[in-house]
Amino acid sequence: MSGMKQLSKIAVGMLIVSYANAASLKDILNSVAKNNELLQSSTLMTQSKNKDLESVSNIYAPNIMVGDGFSRLDGDVSNKQVGTTNVAYIKAGITLYDGGKNKAIKKQKLYQYKSNFYQKEESTKELLLQTVTLFFQAKSIEAKLFAYEDKSKTLKAQYEKEQIKFNNGMTTIDSILKLKSEYQSNLYVISDLKYQLEKMLQTLTLLSNKKIKKLDESRLKDIQNVTFQDSFNVKSLQNDIEASKQNINIIKSAKKVQVRLEDSYSLYYYDDYNKRILSDLPDQQNKFLFNIQFNLYDTVTKHKKESLSLVHQALNEKLMYQKKQDTLNFALAKKRLETEKEKITSSKLALEMAQSVYDIVSDKYENGIVDNITYLDALSKKVINEAIYKEALYEYEIAKANYYFYSGINYQEMLK
Repeated sequence: MSGMKQLSKIAVGMLIVSYANAASLKDILNSVAKNNELLQSSTLMTQSKNKDLESVSNIYAPNIMVGDGFSRLDGDVSNKQVGTTNVAYIKAGITLYDGGKNKAIKKQKLYQYKSNFYQKEESTKELLLQTVTLFFQAKSIEAKLFAYEDKSKTLKAQYEKEQIKFNNGMTTIDSILKLKSEYQSNLYVISDLKYQLEKMLQTLTLLSNKKIKKLDESRLKDIQNVTFQDSFNVKSLQNDIEASKQNINIIKSAKKVQVRLEDSYSLYYYDDYNKRILSDLPDQQNKFLFNIQFNLYDTVTKHKKESLSLVHQALNEKLMYQKKQDTLNFALAKKRLETEKEKITSSKLALEMAQSVYDIVSDKYENGIVDNITYLDALSKKVINEAIYKEALYEYEIAKANYYFYSGINYQEMLK
């Protein structure tokens, strides 16, 4: 009966939504998504790729240049030479056909932007999954710490009782030493657990860029109808492959006809020359250029095309592997979720039995029916099974997070 009461206390504790001044999982996840420096860096890189894309949005538009030139001949200047020439000009040009190069460049920049965007999304997802894992691992350590601290109080109380018995000649020194030894060993475990908990809290602080000293009893929300979808890694690779195709098209365009139209208008100023002989120098000039060229032969384009084709093949192989890996990860995550459910059931039953045994042995120990070795064994098993049960509850939450994230669902669902 007392075992059930103990479990009821545990259940009540698990239903608490949050503690005062304790950080919730939702708050931590949102802080990671908004404030983590690595994710901010990824966002800036994505913005950079977007600027690259914008830079070629008007790639077909004419280009206009203005300039000014100055030349001077030093030394002796003949009657038919101009000593000083200054020219100001404006030039407008447009490429009428470039073999599809500009079209390929625009597509390439678009696919590169999309790939980088999905990489950022994958980085966000991985950091959020790491955060969820750390959160529940910390809660598991916290539960173990509570159990061992409770054990420490019990051992201390029993030690004090045995000390009184020993002073009255009712027990032997070895009984006291056994309790003292168990108490010190328990303190060793508590110290290690405190360090582990502090390490995890500090890591959560680093990830979220927010000071975290305590965690509440948050749980992941339940998402219904989870189905497998392509991961962000797959989507990123798919866009890398498309970008590699455009790289090949850019190289291939060099072997096609290039047509360009240019018009330039220039103003001239002269000095240090024979004005009688060179009286017909133009003070302004308009030049029209229509240029058609075709690359008949080069030794570079072929090898570049072959190199990029190999890159394209390599990305396709990587995509095939990534899809297989994602499918496997999802299947294993689903299996783990089922396993963790079974572990909760079995560990709960084990704790109930350990609690019942401890209650019986404790009563017998108080009445001198069993020795302290039997009592310490029952106490240790109760504490261990309590820690295992708590750990199973938190491992289930971690398994649930892996199941959600490996399914490929939008991680924003975790932040709501």
